[in-house]
Amino acid sequence: MGATSEEFINLREKEYLISATFKVEGHLVNTVENYLLETSKLVNYKILPDTDDLYKNDKVFKKLVKIEAEAKRQKEIYTNHKL
Repeated sequence: MGATSEEFINLREKEYLISATFKVEGHLVNTVENYLLETSKLVNYKILPDTDDLYKNDKVFKKLVKIEAEAKRQKEIYTNHKL
């Protein structure tokens, strides 16, 4: 069973919070930022540092990344259970 037309309209009118991470060439950063500002209610925007080498070469950083990933996973489980 699919959504009724009324349910579909309600879903389209609801405001969603979306988090996305993607790579963009440097010359397009301003274009992407401007597009997001013009077409959405931008809540959070930041350019992330490239941590590939740090992850490969630093055991402490790698451990922190794993701890963070598990904490995010647990938070999502908790949040989805409460909603």
